[in-house]
Amino acid sequence: MTLISKILTLLALVIVMTGCAQFVTPPDETADSSSVTTPAITPEEQPPAPAVQPDVADTSASDDTTDDTSVESVEQQPEPADIASETPAEPEPDMTTREPAGIDVPVAPADGQEDAMPVAETGPVIVQSDVQERQVNALCNEIGNKLGSVSVADCLAQPLMVSGGYTVQGRPMVVRDFDADTTAEEGTRVLILGGIHGDEYSSISIMFKWMEILEQSSNRDFQWRFAPTVNPDGLLDGQAVRQNANGVDLNRNFPSEDWLDLAEDYWNNSTSRNPRRYPGTHPASEPEVQWIVEQIESYKPDVIVSDHAPYHLLDYDGPPEAPEQIGELHLHLLGGYPSSLGNYAGINLGIPVVTMELPSAGIMPSDEQIVSMWVDLLQWLYDHHES
Repeated sequence: MTLISKILTLLALVIVMTGCAQFVTPPDETADSSSVTTPAITPEEQPPAPAVQPDVADTSASDDTTDDTSVESVEQQPEPADIASETPAEPEPDMTTREPAGIDVPVAPADGQEDAMPVAETGPVIVQSDVQERQVNALCNEIGNKLGSVSVADCLAQPLMVSGGYTVQGRPMVVRDFDADTTAEEGTRVLILGGIHGDEYSSISIMFKWMEILEQSSNRDFQWRFAPTVNPDGLLDGQAVRQNANGVDLNRNFPSEDWLDLAEDYWNNSTSRNPRRYPGTHPASEPEVQWIVEQIESYKPDVIVSDHAPYHLLDYDGPPEAPEQIGELHLHLLGGYPSSLGNYAGINLGIPVVTMELPSAGIMPSDEQIVSMWVDLLQWLYDHHES
């Protein structure tokens, strides 16, 4: 593909994302969302609504990118809530190496040709009960009223499915699957997770942006399972916090081989018993971690991608060769923290784990960077995991 073609491709994606931003980002986070109809839910079906939502994200965020003690010394000041329209201007990305073969660019249909845009099938149809549909609708109402870059309508537009797991407070663990054009036996499977830490807003919002991009692509060479928020209690139960509702740091609770030997000792001595890094009472003690472990066992991903913020780098665990750069994020290997996802899946199970640390927990990357990260991730998958 020529340089001009690559530039046109990236520009087309940016135009699509810009158009989506007008739909995605409400001008006023407090705007009335009553226009979205949600069926009533009995108390047995859905936990109570959270307390009054905060105006800003807690951007102390993940310590998976550096030493715990240094993290505490560099925690950022609170930033404005996750609003794409407030994102500072970014320099134009280098478009000479962005576009791997096989990436389909969505093109808006001409007037009077609404069906012109091809959309591939998005995976096997899983029948949801009425109760589960109401649970998804309720979750979307909470997410849309919490995040500035994801509206209630944006969330409801994604056919999220209850996948069998529930949080401490009874919120559903939801996913969206995208099938590959190849058969299930041949297609590389990618499990992509957002919001393991509830106060990392951007790590959740960017998942919805990438689902929009993938939905408009008619050429898919990989299978995807998106889990946009795997710690919804931490995000939605009043002031957003890193931990789940039991006060456990989910990214220190995975049943890695070193948990019994190192997890508690690391928490006591390296973090001075910081409650934000509490690993729990035993490996996989938390229902959210149990659910992620079950997803790894049942979905059998070839690659796991985990979104975090705000340390502006790229981490990697497991085989094969790590990506050197994804968008503006550059590789900075940190080693596996005891009982982290990278340690459990990447080191113990040998599944490549790509950890993207976005630049800010409370402000979304620019549209150009959202597209650039997606294209670079696809390029790495083509280079190392093409079916």
